Amino acid sequence: MRAAVKPLPPDAGKEARGRVLIVGGSLRYPGALLLAARAALRCGAGVVTVASARSVVEAIAGEDPNVTFFPLAEAQPGVIATGAAAQLTSGATEKTKALLLGPGLAHAPGTDDFVCAVLRNAKAIPTIIDADGLNALARTDGWPELLPAKTILTPHDGEAARLSGRVVPTGAARAAFAERHAREWNAVVVLKGPVTMVSDGKKTYVNDHPNPTLGVGGSGDALGGAVAAFLARGLVPLAAAASAVWVHGRAGALLAAEIGESGALATEVVDALPRALREIVEGR
Repeated sequence: MRAAVKPLPPDAGKEARGRVLIVGGSLRYPGALLLAARAALRCGAGVVTVASARSVVEAIAGEDPNVTFFPLAEAQPGVIATGAAAQLTSGATEKTKALLLGPGLAHAPGTDDFVCAVLRNAKAIPTIIDADGLNALARTDGWPELLPAKTILTPHDGEAARLSGRVVPTGAARAAFAERHAREWNAVVVLKGPVTMVSDGKKTYVNDHPNPTLGVGGSGDALGGAVAAFLARGLVPLAAAASAVWVHGRAGALLAAEIGESGALATEVVDALPRALREIVEGR
């Protein structure tokens, strides 16, 4: 990890740190956006913009003054309109270095078409697809053809099963599963779980440090934001994903040592990320 995540140069500004765009959210899951956005900022992103349905943006704007917002047209309150993908193309993606698609998106008529349209327009933007973004893909025929050139998929076992059409095996066979489907989908796969696999189909990293502290709602959104921050900084997808998994896991371990394994919140996992990241860049 230390070979990939280096200290920022003294003159690093917002553009050197990178801009992250997070697309998702719904009235049911507005917090997922804020968790992912704050995690990206805590891992060093220069600017983080959240794009969501207008009513969702109105509900959460101001909750974190560090986050910028891009309201999108909605088909109904809290549901992003399919045509809103064109709004992103016209402005929000101009300087974007990493796109995170899916946190809190939920599912409604038109959602799958919106996800597909965003991916078609993303083109060369390094992209992470998580949560309901993955579920939208699983309902779409030929979805691997939609993926941008640099894509990271972050499914847990249930999402991976829906994407692949088969049950995810247990034990050491999970690594082979991740490798096989990374090759098949031409993407980096982060197969999340107590033991997380990160594979591009050629090289695989295993984070074998089970930690129940991370088993809380919103923890996956935090991981997605961390991956986006490292992508925006310029790391290649495999290194960005592996670094984020390590930092996320280490943040959970630090919390477990400080307050115990029960009761830590996803917001606390997010706010522990800089301490974990510091251990890498300072060689602790």
